[in-house]
This record gives sequence, structure tokens and C-alpha cells, in this order.
Amino acid sequence: MKMSFENQGTRTYLVYTVDETDAIDSMSLGMLTNNKISGLAQTIFTQMDATKYIKYDVSAKISVRQFFTGPVNKKRLIGVFNGIADAMLSAEDYMIDVNSILLDLDYIFADVSSCETVLVCLPVISDDLSNRDLGAFFKQIMFTTQFDQTENCDHVAKIINYLNSSPVFSLIDFKKLLDSISNVQTPVQSQPSVVQVQPQPQPQQVQPQIQPTSIQQTVVPQFPEQKTVQQVFIPQPTQQKPVEQTPVNQPQAQTVPVQTEIPEKKMTMMGLLMHYNKENAELYKQQKAAKKAEKAQSKSTPAQKTKKQPKQTEFAIPGQQTSVNSGFAIPGQQTSINPGFAIPGQPVPVQQAPEQQPVQPQVQQPVVNQPTYTQPQMPQGQTMNFGETTVLSSAGIGETTVLGVTPAIQIQPHLIRLKNNEKINVDKPSFRIGKEKSFVDYFIGDNSAISRSHANIISRDGEYFVVDTNSMNHTYVNGQMIQSNAEMKIDHGMKIRFANEDFEFRVY
Repeated sequence: MKMSFENQGTRTYLVYTVDETDAIDSMSLGMLTNNKISGLAQTIFTQMDATKYIKYDVSAKISVRQFFTGPVNKKRLIGVFNGIADAMLSAEDYMIDVNSILLDLDYIFADVSSCETVLVCLPVISDDLSNRDLGAFFKQIMFTTQFDQTENCDHVAKIINYLNSSPVFSLIDFKKLLDSISNVQTPVQSQPSVVQVQPQPQPQQVQPQIQPTSIQQTVVPQFPEQKTVQQVFIPQPTQQKPVEQTPVNQPQAQTVPVQTEIPEKKMTMMGLLMHYNKENAELYKQQKAAKKAEKAQSKSTPAQKTKKQPKQTEFAIPGQQTSVNSGFAIPGQQTSINPGFAIPGQPVPVQQAPEQQPVQPQVQQPVVNQPTYTQPQMPQGQTMNFGETTVLSSAGIGETTVLGVTPAIQIQPHLIRLKNNEKINVDKPSFRIGKEKSFVDYFIGDNSAISRSHANIISRDGEYFVVDTNSMNHTYVNGQMIQSNAEMKIDHGMKIRFANEDFEFRVY
């Protein structure tokens, strides 16, 4: 089929070049060119020299194959199916042969905002366009389309059940099914108004007024129960008072019960204020004095410990055995533990070392005393530089690994909007650009010259292409306008212009 796209000003046309062997249906062609038929694209017939052309206005619309790329929601599916059904019914009203309508997703065009769909009617008599099954065409769309799982998909099940259950496809019944599915939302919105009318009778409001009274009756017996609980705690301090008054009858032995009552009961400031008497006041003073004495003892005990700690020997004295880990090893003297340094030719007991590891002075001694005894051992053997070689070898290994990673270049195709230097990552095989926010991948809302679906950036086999999707103000690559629906290869650094908006394409 000889189909191509042509741009004339702001309009985009699908052009069919009439072959000499084509038999044109003049009646259908006259109906198409002289009437604006619902569901069918507006048709223009022109002739240049001996060549005839039939043009269809598809401006600002994209093919349904592009429209159904990715998840398809209910609005898009019902809009396209309604457009196909309306086109078929309108063709019968205008006495146009239904078989002349092209049932091809590449030649069915939809508006991305309103989902309004138009079909192409080719008024050419051909045997290839006859005896087509419209029900099979709808089934193919249903089984090859990915639906949006974020919404209720009951409409999908209803359409599939109808297509599978009916032995003969009826376009009128199918249109009724689509109308019922699209009108499902209207009763849902009207339900709240009906619900508001029903609760207006007052008998329903009287019932909830009776229920609170029953609830209050159940709550009333709970308050006396709480009062009885409080009464149980009130006599407890009164019962303790006669116990405190017993030592009052023994004036000569007041000091003895005071010592026995301190661990049994403590008198707080709050208790003294609530139950004040002479006995409780003396008891509170004695407890306060006992606490001061305990604090004085606790302060004196750590002072004694700190004085004894410095007396521990930190150095090994010749001719005397030491029991503390010393930081120095004296030649000719045996130590009971492992010294800080190993002396050549002298055995070192290893088993006694863990017994005195918890001693805190060991942490500071090796740091101060190690350099003084390593220097005399250095002249005996000059092979102590093995530490430096290990550091150099490890550094060399690290450098080789880093050098092996840096040459890799990460490829990330993106666009730079020169207006504000915004970076736009092209992260899909077909990246849509336009001002219809619900459809495109990059939304341009501050430029009215951009079409709803202006262009697509396509990634395939490491190559990148830009496709103008029948935009009103077209797409330009390095200053040259590209044909609508034609793939134009783009490389790193190329300038792309959507309408009057400049972008730069970059791969890295």
C-alpha cells in the first residue's frame, strides 16, 4: 500500500498515491470529500499532472499502535473502540462500503488528550479489503495490549467475555456494551445523593439517641467501683501510725527502734508533711543524718584506693622479683610474667602473661619504652625494612585495580534543554515528549507551541532516532525539518528543535 506522510504548514496528511490499476469508488469518494463524517478522517482528493492523490488530515493525532504503547487505561481503550464503532456505523449511514475502512493500527489515529479516534476510508474497490471479521480484529487488540493494572480491569473481562460468547459479532450490541461500560461511573457518583435522601426521616435519628442512655447506665456502676478502690488505699497509712507510736512508750530506748526502723521504712518529705508528728520528724532527721554519713564514707574510700595505686612498682629492680608487668626487661634477671620486649637467648614464659593483662598501666608503658630498646637491636641485623616493602606492594596492587576501572565510559542518553540547562534522561525505548501530562514521559507545560504528543526519542540496538508524531509545528534536527512519522538518526551533540524550543542530544 502506497502510503506516506506530507506536511503542509501546520497540517499533517496521510497521503495515498492512486495507482493506474486502482478502481476508485466515486460515490464513496464524493461522500468523504463533501461531508465531515464522524469517526472518519477528513478526506481531500487532488491531482498533479497524471498522478492522483487521496489525502487524510491526521494533524495532532498519533497512530493507535503508538497510542497503545505501554500500559493502556480504560479511557484509551474505550475511546478507541468507540471511535471504530462510530466510524463503521457512520459509513453505513452515508452508504459507504464498510470494507473500504482500513482496519490497521498504523492507520487509525487518536487524540492523546480526548482519545477521539478517526479511521481512514480508502474508496478503492479491492478484493483484499472484503470479507473481514471485525470481531476478530477487536480480539486481536484485547490479547496483544498491556492494560494498566493500577485501576479496576473489570471492563477488560466484560469485553473479552462478550467477544468469546457471541458466535456472530453484532456491532450494535458491541456499541451498547461499550456505552454501558463507559456509563458505569455515573451511577456511582449519583449514589451519594440517594443516600443523603434516605437518612432524612427522623425515626432513624431517634434510635441513636436511645443508645447513649443505655451506654450511660452501664458506665454509672463503674464509678463506685473506682471509689471502693480508693477507699482501700486510704486506711493503709492510718494502720501504720500505731506501729510508729509504739516506740513512743519507751523513752529510754528511743535509739534502738530508730536503728531498726530505718531499713524497714523510709520517711520521705511528702510522708512527713501528710502525717506530721514528733516521732516522724525525729525519724526523718535520723535518716537524713544517716545518708550524710554514708556519703562521707563513700567519698573517703576512693581517696584511699587512689593513694595505693601509684605505689605499684612500674620498673623491674635488679635482684628483686616483680609480680607486676614491667615495661623493661633487665638482662640476667628472671621475671614472673612476659616482659614488654623479648631478649635474645632468654626464654619467655607465655602462660603467665594473661593473668595480669587487666592491669591498666600496661597500656601506657609499651608506647613510651619500645623505642629505647629497639635501637640497640637494629645494628645486629639490617633486615628490619620488610615493613616498608609490604606497604609498597599493597599500594601497587591498589593502583592497578583503579586504573582498570577508570577507562570505562557510562552511556546515558539524555537531552539538555538549552532554555534552562535542564537534563532529561531518555530512560525508555520509546521516550515521549509533549504537553499532554497523562501521556508523555517528559511534560512541557510552559510552551504553547509544543503539541500534545510532539515527538518520540527511540533507542534501538545502541542507536538513537527522533520521530515527529504529527505535531503542528514540526521537529527539526540541526536546523532541518524532519518528515512526520519518519525516523531520523541522531548522534551525540546534535541539536533538536521541537517547535520553537531548542534541545541538545547527548549520549554521555
